[in-house]
Amino acid sequence: MGNFPSDLFVDVATLPSNGYGFVQLCFLMMVYAYVLSNASNMVSDGSELLLLVPSVAGIVGSVVLPVLGAVPDGAIVLFSGLGKDAQQQLSVGVGALAGSTIMLLTVPWFLSVLAGRVSLDAHGKGAYKNPAGAKLSPPGSMGLFTTGINVGPAIKTSGIIMIVTSISYVFIQGPAFGLDCGSTTDVSHGKCHASKERPFAIAGFVSSMICFVGYLYYQVRSANDSGNNDLVDEMRKKAIAESLISLSGAFAHELESMSQPGVGTALLESTQRGERLKGILRSFFQRYDRDNSGTIDAGELILLLNDLGEQPTKEEVAALMVDLDKDASGNIDFDEFTVGCLKLIKRRADGTAPEHANMRATTAINDVENALTNTGAAPEDSSSDEEEEIPEDLQSLSPEEQQTRIKIRSAWMMALGTALVLIFSDPMVDVLSEFGNRIHVPPFYVAFVLAPLASNASELIAAYNYAQKKTQKTITIALSTLEGAACMNNTFCLGIFLGLIMGKGLLWEFSAETISIIMVELLMLIFAFRSTQRLIDGYLVLMLYPLSLVVVWVLENIIKLN
Repeated sequence: MGNFPSDLFVDVATLPSNGYGFVQLCFLMMVYAYVLSNASNMVSDGSELLLLVPSVAGIVGSVVLPVLGAVPDGAIVLFSGLGKDAQQQLSVGVGALAGSTIMLLTVPWFLSVLAGRVSLDAHGKGAYKNPAGAKLSPPGSMGLFTTGINVGPAIKTSGIIMIVTSISYVFIQGPAFGLDCGSTTDVSHGKCHASKERPFAIAGFVSSMICFVGYLYYQVRSANDSGNNDLVDEMRKKAIAESLISLSGAFAHELESMSQPGVGTALLESTQRGERLKGILRSFFQRYDRDNSGTIDAGELILLLNDLGEQPTKEEVAALMVDLDKDASGNIDFDEFTVGCLKLIKRRADGTAPEHANMRATTAINDVENALTNTGAAPEDSSSDEEEEIPEDLQSLSPEEQQTRIKIRSAWMMALGTALVLIFSDPMVDVLSEFGNRIHVPPFYVAFVLAPLASNASELIAAYNYAQKKTQKTITIALSTLEGAACMNNTFCLGIFLGLIMGKGLLWEFSAETISIIMVELLMLIFAFRSTQRLIDGYLVLMLYPLSLVVVWVLENIIKLN
């Protein structure tokens, strides 16, 4: 292929043609796939960190995440068409494009339905209002028609957009049939010429770029809608739970508004920001409310605040108990807890110490010490036996400093991940092509199956993790993210593909693959229109993945489409 970066790596064509050479080839493929997978995760994790920065969270969730998520597939497509044998290796690129699109719309969709399923009533309504652990009855139920998910209207909207963005395939595929470029017979007889297809490749490229810009514009316009806010809030929960940031660091923007006269705890009133803050705090509060009484004691309060990354002193907790526990019962409810969190954070931001030097404060400190002695373990449903701590580089930082550190960490993760993707995509294309040649399987099929495992693993895992929370909000986030990835493949990645066809005078020989992609997207639109998706629907979606490969094989080998 090209001089750089392929010259940095082993030329796989020079490997021995015996079994030893094949083992070396497999080893190289695993190494490159491992690097690409981790690089893709770095790009994804780095961009997700920017969701913690309020000033850019809206743009990040709507624009940055989708674009960077498409970079690995786009890089594979790009490098597949840059070498001297570009026409042959382009099949690796189209395999990666088709495999990524179809895999993301089927396998993680099924896993999301499986992981996020709850019991459904006779009308298909999910038991989302049931307590955690009681949403699926009996536990572990695999009822094909009695378990499933409910999704928000965003899934239907995203499905329609996905179909609209696929129009660029029509611009190139339709004329390909009319120009004697649709079948293997036409191509082998020399009836198909790249010069005939070039104007339509230009039209397709322009169309894909218009759809790309239009999709990003739509995303920006909806940056502050409930779906994007839900994504930001889920990232805040994850970051706090994994001790990547403290509560005050995650809500630095809200803290700025608290310093304005007359705001203070009014932030918790029935406003959107207040409800979002309460939603995040409630998920942590419920972990420590073991008896579901709606209250926690002083010992649980200090453990909970530690989980939120605030690391309070005994004196601070005692001051909160005196201030909030008006009846001196030794317990506070959720509303009192949220007020207390804001007061603690604001007091720290102002640099003021607790002012409760009286008998009740002294008694409260003793109560805290006793409670800590009796509450020495994490909650029973905690996911770990050991308590995570805020990283040392964030522990002593103010909310503003935490935000700066998050931006720096995000920048280097995205930069390094993107660099690795660009460097290793080129040799990965060579390896996949050579692997297909040695096992006598067209490179398209190899890339279709293997390339998405390296480039899209992060999207699959993220969708599954969101779905496991078993709420309608999180399942909607999971599935809409998958549809968004398909839209990016229809625009960004296809635009790169058509740019290669246009710029290098290559033939469009991918009729079967195009039909397979559009077929799956049209079928997925049907599922997107269903607000209730049962487990049986998930299995039907999963079957589309192998079915799409069968369709390509039949079209190529029986109907003789190229």
